[in-house]
Amino acid sequence: MPKKFFKVYDFAEHGNEPQTINSVRTIDIEGKRICLVRLSDSYYAIDDTCPHAGARLGLGKCDENGMVICPIHRYKYDAKTGRGLPQQGDFVNTYVTETRTDGVYVAFDKKWWQIF
Repeated sequence: MPKKFFKVYDFAEHGNEPQTINSVRTIDIEGKRICLVRLSDSYYAIDDTCPHAGARLGLGKCDENGMVICPIHRYKYDAKTGRGLPQQGDFVNTYVTETRTDGVYVAFDKKWWQIF
């Protein structure tokens, strides 16, 4: 399925390090909130809503293992795969990210962005 990329960071405007390593933040892209995660190797994008209690993951934290920690009940999700811990039995959706020379981009399937 075709994807459309949206620029979330412009290095000329935001600098080369717009987000610190092992941090999370909520980004709004065309009305869709995602949690943007910065790890030492790259940026990752996951759903911003915790499937357990509906909290915004972008208001949580990211540990040194790349696990995004929900701010409400401390559920954890792998920023790279979206999988929760085995005892949780849940997951969040992940989105393709690309770091290019001019910035960071997040991609969505055409099915989603075509409705706007």
